Amino acid sequence: MNRLGKRISKKILLYVVLIVGALVAFFPFYWMVSSALKPSNEIIQYPPEIIPNSITFEHFQYVFQTMNVPRAFMNSMIVSVTTVVLNALLSGMVAYALVKLRFPGKKLLFGIVMAFMMVPFQLLIVPLFMTMTTLNLIGTYSGMILPSVVSSFSIFLLRQNMLTLPNDYIEAALIDGSGHFRIFFKIIIPMIIPAFVTVILTNFFWSWNNYLWPMMISVQHDEIATMQVAIDRYRTLQDMKWGATMAACTLTALPIVVVYLILQRQFIESVATSGIKG
Repeated sequence: MNRLGKRISKKILLYVVLIVGALVAFFPFYWMVSSALKPSNEIIQYPPEIIPNSITFEHFQYVFQTMNVPRAFMNSMIVSVTTVVLNALLSGMVAYALVKLRFPGKKLLFGIVMAFMMVPFQLLIVPLFMTMTTLNLIGTYSGMILPSVVSSFSIFLLRQNMLTLPNDYIEAALIDGSGHFRIFFKIIIPMIIPAFVTVILTNFFWSWNNYLWPMMISVQHDEIATMQVAIDRYRTLQDMKWGATMAACTLTALPIVVVYLILQRQFIESVATSGIKG
């Protein structure tokens, strides 16, 4: 086999692996949506039908009749949007200080930030919960939001992008009399929009899908339960109605899919350029 044939064979093998991987990743989502649209008898039949024989929206109607979807959806939006905005702004300011300002202990501070990237969130749950209890924030939106307003990953990603920016812009702005806050909002943010989009996406996905922390904060406070928590409590009350459960999960997944489809170009661009300079 000549060199051209080997190259074509490698490309074909690569595409086959990528297609198989994509199908494996996509199938659970497809199965969730198809189960939400199947009649109840088709969901539990064996062998299962990959493609529904008939489509029904009765499970979605049942969910809206028996679960307070608008309230849970609003709770998730309040928590997720607030978390995303605060995280992007505060993490961006920390990253700006680490890159463009001079102060004692800057390298040590960045080392601490990097070290926290290795600490699982689960290890911090007990001290965080005790802190929220002391501050009387159990059963409040603030209790859900505060632990996530700054993250090591966001600081690291934004710092890496800011390192690629020349200092000439900042020096010129300082000469013109601009302060650091104005430089951050008027110069830095517009120049690394893809990085901020990535931070927004990753934090929105994490916050929207987060279950454990909102569940702990909203114990005995169903009025602030997010979609993830509401679905779990709904599932236990409905004696495992799989069609309704899958319909509720589909409703929960839709915002994530929509947000990603809108911002995917900036997300890919930022991931591709975030490691250019260290």
